[in-house]
Amino acid sequence: MHWSDRYVGQDYVADEADCAVLACSVAREVLGLDIQLPGERRPGPFGRGALIQQHQADFARRVDEPADAQPVLLIARGRAQHIGVMCRLVGEWWVLHADEGAGSVLRQRLREMARQGYQVEGYYQWL
Repeated sequence: MHWSDRYVGQDYVADEADCAVLACSVAREVLGLDIQLPGERRPGPFGRGALIQQHQADFARRVDEPADAQPVLLIARGRAQHIGVMCRLVGEWWVLHADEGAGSVLRQRLREMARQGYQVEGYYQWL
């Protein structure tokens, strides 16, 4: 059993169980890090994108390669507005993310994310 299995299929709930909450839960439960993102939420892609730009350097640093259980910032609809968590599973990279459109937490192959409308902005490591 992989650590990410326990998250797959959990419900997406805006502001309560969204992509940011999932990333913080994985940091705490898998990596033992207490990441406390700002409580402020801004709705929609412009709001999420603005918050990410405002705070990303406070919580994580960009790295060249993905790392297991560490964040990945994703571009959707032309804006960096979605966060996922990298998983190394069955010899390849996967992205665990709470997807609003699907209504649940998904684990998808990194190589297939573009087909789902996502591009990788960058890989990160929590501070």
